[in-house]
Amino acid sequence: MAKMKSLARCGHAKPIDTDNLSMKSMINCGLHNRATDVLGRFTLAFLFALCSLFLLGQQASAEDGFTEDAAAAVKQAIEQDKDILLLFTGSDWCPPCKRLEAEVFSQQEFLDGAKKDFVLIKFDFPKRAEQDDALKKQNAEWSSRFGVESFPTVIFTDHDLRPIGFAGYEEGGAENYLEVLNDSRQARINRDKKLAAAEKAEGDEKAKLLDEALTEIGEEIVSVYYTELVEEIVAIDNDNRLGLRAKWNAAADAEMRKVVITDLLMMSRLGKPEQAIALIDEVMQEIAFSNTEKLTILQMKLNLAKSLKDADQVDAVLDQMIGLDGVAGTTRDRLIAKKAYLMVGAERGNEAMALLDAELKNSPKAGYLFLAKGQLLAAKNQHEEALAVFADGIDVVVQNADLSIELVAGKADSMFALDKQDEALRTLDDFAEDANMPTDLRAEALLHKAMIMRAMGRDRQAQLTENRAIEITESAKERSGIQKIVEQLRKR
Repeated sequence: MAKMKSLARCGHAKPIDTDNLSMKSMINCGLHNRATDVLGRFTLAFLFALCSLFLLGQQASAEDGFTEDAAAAVKQAIEQDKDILLLFTGSDWCPPCKRLEAEVFSQQEFLDGAKKDFVLIKFDFPKRAEQDDALKKQNAEWSSRFGVESFPTVIFTDHDLRPIGFAGYEEGGAENYLEVLNDSRQARINRDKKLAAAEKAEGDEKAKLLDEALTEIGEEIVSVYYTELVEEIVAIDNDNRLGLRAKWNAAADAEMRKVVITDLLMMSRLGKPEQAIALIDEVMQEIAFSNTEKLTILQMKLNLAKSLKDADQVDAVLDQMIGLDGVAGTTRDRLIAKKAYLMVGAERGNEAMALLDAELKNSPKAGYLFLAKGQLLAAKNQHEEALAVFADGIDVVVQNADLSIELVAGKADSMFALDKQDEALRTLDDFAEDANMPTDLRAEALLHKAMIMRAMGRDRQAQLTENRAIEITESAKERSGIQKIVEQLRKR
């Protein structure tokens, strides 16, 4: 299998019925509305019916090489217990198809080696050569059922038409392609041994054997053609204690979680807050979301708690967000700052300041906490204290340009409030002239400087500064954004 070029074939999950938003309905829909494909599940009745479409005497015999009579070839494969090679080609127009034919499929060495274990079927799509209408119909149906979109495509299957691997043109001639063919057959043999053992096993042992069988094939093929076996694994390892659910069902689970989150968002917007919160709690107990997904859901819950003006629940949700595994660094600092802002909004300013002081004691380089504390002090007109906090914050966030501009802006505003206008302007100038800073942030500093100038009645100088902000911006998109801001400032 090492040399086989697998081609992904993606299934499509069915949408969840959102008329019933109960926990069980969402989970069950997510588990069972999985990508399925009927490729490789042709009934014998369908295959034998195709025989009537052709006069077998007009087709190349499988004994001589490739045949175009698909139904007869599949019947032969079943009777002789052989695997199948399906070739989809454009014989008179496709350059790699022509090379593959000349270098491999027309070579007696390949045909002699391949016919021992494979039945060879050709589906040709010529552009110039005449072709029987019945043959055209057959080829189109098989191409559609296997999702063939490019030529040449070679599909290796068992005699039940369940794919083992996909390939295309490969260099190396007949010898190399026979090796690819044999790798495919060996993978099928190994698969069948594991599946036979799994039939006799139960529980975790069965799941492990099914996993080993599917591993022989490869995840891209399994996701389309072996979904019922994946469902068996998932049913046994539903809690992922063996790590097999995550291995084989990750894409389907991710899609299911995405749908559930969308349903929760709709419920949080349209339903009663209390009911939406209860549903969120139930969902989070039942489904193993990623940390990012948990933060998204908890943000919904936070908004609901805020709408209920439930301060205790707001605190609890934020604590839950802050305490999630993997939440650290600036993400954690932002959440703590958010909690402090909400405390102030609920007239709990002293508690907010105590929270920030405690966190800064443990994390003395948490720039967002300096920013939050400085802003809260400034809001209380404690500008001397705010100025010191902003200055300390600037010293510890030298590597974070986005946070630096916010702290510099806060420092300048506190200086202005303390009648230190010239110092405020110099602080913003220093940032704007720092070539190490991104030009859009330097422009932001100049716009802030212009706002202070206008507050000082220096409109002419403010306009020159605004023009400078536009000039230093590098990208056209950023420049357009700065121009819109300037136009709004001048209208005011």
